[in-house]
Amino acid sequence: MKITNDFDLKKQAEELGVSVWRTPSFLFIVMGIIIVSAMTAIYFISKEYDQPEILIGAESLVVIVIFIIGNSIIKQVEEMAKLNKLKSEFVSVASHQLRTPLSAIRWETELLLSKLGSGMDEKQCKSVATINTLATRMTRLVNDLLDVTKIDQGRMVLRKEAVDVSKIINESVEDLLPLAKAKNLQIMVNKKGEIKEIIADSARIRVVIENLLSNSVKYTRTRGRIEVELFNSDGFVVFSIKDDGVGIPAEQQKQVFSKFFRSDNAVRYQTDGTGLGLYIAKNIVEQSGGKIWFQSKEDTGTVFNFSLPMA
Repeated sequence: MKITNDFDLKKQAEELGVSVWRTPSFLFIVMGIIIVSAMTAIYFISKEYDQPEILIGAESLVVIVIFIIGNSIIKQVEEMAKLNKLKSEFVSVASHQLRTPLSAIRWETELLLSKLGSGMDEKQCKSVATINTLATRMTRLVNDLLDVTKIDQGRMVLRKEAVDVSKIINESVEDLLPLAKAKNLQIMVNKKGEIKEIIADSARIRVVIENLLSNSVKYTRTRGRIEVELFNSDGFVVFSIKDDGVGIPAEQQKQVFSKFFRSDNAVRYQTDGTGLGLYIAKNIVEQSGGKIWFQSKEDTGTVFNFSLPMA
């Protein structure tokens, strides 16, 4: 399957944003065909001619052709690497520049609501609250883009320490309760035994937990049920979240942890979303020494799990 995907030229061209004939796989195939053809020709030439200069000339021609095609492949790869670096740098700079004004908008709207709310009518308060909500959403998007850039460039640094994961889960569930109550969702938290501390970056693990919990809340239908479990297993603490939401189509499950991926039914059910949360979560968990996995059935529900080493 992996080999088939590697030589899916149309798919590779779409992913890289180039024409089919410029993809590395296409150039590799062309080089292979030329090498085989040239070696076959040399074989027949050697049978017909005994002169060493003819064989040397033919072999030199093959080497030149291989060198030209190989150099073309290297240039294509270098060009794509440069473009990818430029893209990452642009996203990083743009995201940093956006954080400051977004933070200012959030502070000002929070100040208006907390200190001056009594002097505004209901419509004005609602408008300011909407601005604050949108600024918060944009800040989350900017932070996600920064995290993705750091992951892609290998610059994400985790400050590992002993972390009380139970406390983080309780706080994350508490933060999502208003949204869950608005949809009449039940969130059940079950801790099996005495949960040990984990070795991780507390801020990053909070991002993982919040991403998984918010996905369950967003994609679970009204009056649904979400079950959160936490237990120790073979030197690891395992976090599990089960919902009876829209699920993930079987044919799209291999793409779940890809950047910007959102399943078709998720897009229909919930238009908001970037498709970055699970990509970030997977990288954080794996860099923390754990693993993440899931089981899902469309229109039935999903179970996401991740494990992290105990302190």
